[in-house]
Amino acid sequence: MVLVSDLHLTDERVARNVNPEAFQLFGDEVAATAVKRGAKETHVVLLGDTFDVVRSDYWLRERIGPADRPWGGDLDQTGMNASSAVERQFQVVMRDILATPAAQTLAATLAELERTTPALSVTCIIGNHDRVLWNFPSLQDQIRRAIPPISTFGAKVESAEYGVLARHGHEWDANTHGWEFRNKVLVPGENIGRFSPEAYQVMAIGEALTAELMGGLIYHAARLGTPAAIVEQLKDVNNLRPMLHVFEWLEWLGAHERREDQERLYEALRLSLDGLLGCSLARQWDRMRTDVIVSADLVDRLQQARQLLMGPDFRTFRGRVEGLKRLERAFPVLFREEDRLREGARSEEVFRSSPLGSPVQRVVYGHTHRARHDYFHGNQDGTVQMYINTGTYLPLITEAADGQSFASSIQMVFVYLYRGDEDLDTKQPGTTSMDMWTGIRRKVYL
Repeated sequence: MVLVSDLHLTDERVARNVNPEAFQLFGDEVAATAVKRGAKETHVVLLGDTFDVVRSDYWLRERIGPADRPWGGDLDQTGMNASSAVERQFQVVMRDILATPAAQTLAATLAELERTTPALSVTCIIGNHDRVLWNFPSLQDQIRRAIPPISTFGAKVESAEYGVLARHGHEWDANTHGWEFRNKVLVPGENIGRFSPEAYQVMAIGEALTAELMGGLIYHAARLGTPAAIVEQLKDVNNLRPMLHVFEWLEWLGAHERREDQERLYEALRLSLDGLLGCSLARQWDRMRTDVIVSADLVDRLQQARQLLMGPDFRTFRGRVEGLKRLERAFPVLFREEDRLREGARSEEVFRSSPLGSPVQRVVYGHTHRARHDYFHGNQDGTVQMYINTGTYLPLITEAADGQSFASSIQMVFVYLYRGDEDLDTKQPGTTSMDMWTGIRRKVYL
């Protein structure tokens, strides 16, 4: 079994896809490993956010009014616009994603693995950026037609044979999973569970943020005449972590640009931020929390940033960003984005209810874009309880240690799991095994 996550294939309007060569490398590595380790089957798990149907400017580019967008108008119990037109909107975005060179190379790579490796199966776990695959099975049909090896869609893979429970991981992120939103706002009193089918169908604020704020920033910047070179740099905004650093990153990015271009960036930010905060989903999401000082949600944080940053004109923007940084340093609890996935993994039923040494030794998530592994418990016989994160194939942009600049690197992560009858060389009979390869590339491309 090989797990990869967060490929985020888009229609390439507001983001750059993974270089197709990465999938060719992926295919070569999987095929070679299957031979070397004596694989009896090849189970590829695409661990969520493979097809990013919200990382697009489609709704702005096609001039679809705010009330007709998926996060606008009258929301149903899934937190999504009840209009029947929404499915067609996502179908168009998915069509454009599947037509990109990256998606076509992924399809060719999986087809080649079907020919060259034993008993290939491909499971597509549904994450938060492709969540609407739950709501509209027609989108799953589009994927199956374009990439036939992908046959199964689901919320998790659990296998005692491989000693693993794998999910996307957004289930533990309050901004990207609608479980709490449904229970508190959309259908109060029903109190569904975190992993219930109904919870997976609920749109979260992170989806609107991706389209309206992140996608809108690039769309408006281009429309306002920002130089193409700057717009291309803006396409990395979705790879920024944590997301709330978007204001500092934007100020840093434009620091040495001409004054008129800085003003265009400022106006693009204002328009995209207002587009997000004005949508129906944001207004409803804001009802979940009333304590804006201690436990505010993402909408509250963005409202606070909007009020602090967006003065009467651009001339005060840099000083206001510095003020935001000072506020963040003084009250970090108000702004930090916590990775709750590690503790979520520890609380999974397979670890809480099973005795130590049970067949499932590993909980694997993606979502955060940060590859990692942690041990919760180790036994004398070599078995463990551990958490693994599969990272991403995209760049990861983070603030540098100086607190004034940003840097990025391209990642490529493979997690291989082997059954008791695979990877037999020097292995204790009947045990499962694992390889995790984390690659980092630093290269300035043309």
